[in-house]
Amino acid sequence: MAISLALLSLIVLTAVSGCLSIDAVADRHALSVTRTDAAGTEIWHTAFDGGGDEYGTVLLPVSDGGLLVGGSVKQSPGSDEHALLLKIAEDGRIEWNWSFPARYGVEAVVSHPDGSFTAGTGDGSLFRVAGDGTPVWSSRVSGSVPGISGLPDGGIVAAGSKHERDVWVAVVNDTGSLLREETYPDLGRGRAIEVASASDGGCIVAGTTDSHPLWVMRLDGEGNVIWIRTFEEGPEYIGVMLHRVYSVREKPDGSVELLYKVGRALKGEAVGKSVTVDRTLARDGSDMSVTEFYMPCPVVRASGGGYACASLESSEGDGYTMGNHLGSPIHVMICDERGEIVRVSTGTEAKVDIVTDIVQTPDGGFAVLGGSTNT
Repeated sequence: MAISLALLSLIVLTAVSGCLSIDAVADRHALSVTRTDAAGTEIWHTAFDGGGDEYGTVLLPVSDGGLLVGGSVKQSPGSDEHALLLKIAEDGRIEWNWSFPARYGVEAVVSHPDGSFTAGTGDGSLFRVAGDGTPVWSSRVSGSVPGISGLPDGGIVAAGSKHERDVWVAVVNDTGSLLREETYPDLGRGRAIEVASASDGGCIVAGTTDSHPLWVMRLDGEGNVIWIRTFEEGPEYIGVMLHRVYSVREKPDGSVELLYKVGRALKGEAVGKSVTVDRTLARDGSDMSVTEFYMPCPVVRASGGGYACASLESSEGDGYTMGNHLGSPIHVMICDERGEIVRVSTGTEAKVDIVTDIVQTPDGGFAVLGGSTNT
């Protein structure tokens, strides 16, 4: 029973959408974006407080040098949650914000060559807005859409769940019409979490079900399974929980890179552990390489190799953590290709309570999505 309770505590401390400690939960938050240079020194910090409870879940670099934030907003405790998009200019100015009446917030967002954006929500809605935030179309397509990837023709491949149980993958055109959808009940009860379009017209999908803590499958252009791999299972595991899939992508040689965070409890261990895993699979799904390391999330691959992580100071003064109800500067940690920490920034001037995403910007710097409690 001790192992189960330890693993449960570890699971509660980490949300699928980011990193949120229990002491950071409050009725109202203002979301924020902090931009740093490559050394983690703050360039600017922008907070968005619309008078309700705003929470950012995903951060996307935009071709004009700005950033797009996807998240949620609630106008008052107990009110319905709405999906939220927020566009921030290269210099940190908020250019526009737009909310969509979905029951849950934005879980995934993708940009298109014409400057528009498509977002997927936790209640299965898809919506597209123009580059200036003007609504273009919306559609309810499934039970949830946590994964979206753009297609060359302006359409998208979306992934999530159908009927709150079956893994679901669909292709939607640039006007919002559903062209094709497939479900994969043989994987068990669960959902896809991330998807990436592939060079052969198919896609790579990753997710979790009650039968498999983590699975990855490659589909052809018609949605047929080419191969499926399952991970994080075996007789040595007492309990496993997939916390987050940071990214799935196809490399130019057709191999697949998968970066994720998982909580594990193994036989003989007194407590569970939270591990970040970077796994590379060959085009045919066979193993090529795997790197495992502990790093306070969120994490992103760095363009020069290795990884970067956004962390906060612990409120107990014993290192770094994922959430701090007292507020903390953001520290950007740089790790080598083995996941070993080689540099920690001195910390930003701005302080936040939580960090939920980090991306690297084209100039080699970083942008961190976070939030602060409103009292």
